[in-house]
Amino acid sequence: MLYSCGSDTAVNTVNETILYEEQGLVDSAVVTGCYAYTRSHFLRDTFNFSSYNMIKIEFDGLSTSDYSTISVLSNNAIITNEVLYRRDNDSVNNYHSFEVPSPGDSVWIELRLYMNPQVCGTNEFKFIRARDLKVTGIK
Repeated sequence: MLYSCGSDTAVNTVNETILYEEQGLVDSAVVTGCYAYTRSHFLRDTFNFSSYNMIKIEFDGLSTSDYSTISVLSNNAIITNEVLYRRDNDSVNNYHSFEVPSPGDSVWIELRLYMNPQVCGTNEFKFIRARDLKVTGIK
């Protein structure tokens, strides 16, 4: 039989800091016909992620359109519209949580909602929305 004097408890050394949080409806778009619509929501002026190794972004998405896309993009002085995350169609209707390497400093984060209903009837509306958004920095 083997015995150990050490502790079996694992130590979590990950340091997470909430950098931005918006509870409830963050943004939405509605159409009442069969046409494409894009809505962009910038989270705030700029972020400085340079002191973090990774960032985690979480939100809840939902759409009633048969063709829709929800994506998160980053923009800075050098690179614009860099897609950090994208989900299409049925994958939009989920809780989204993802981690990406730190995009650096002076970064604008954009939540982009897109829909293009292919099937719609008279006076029928289609929508896409995002709720409960949180951005966390991970050291």
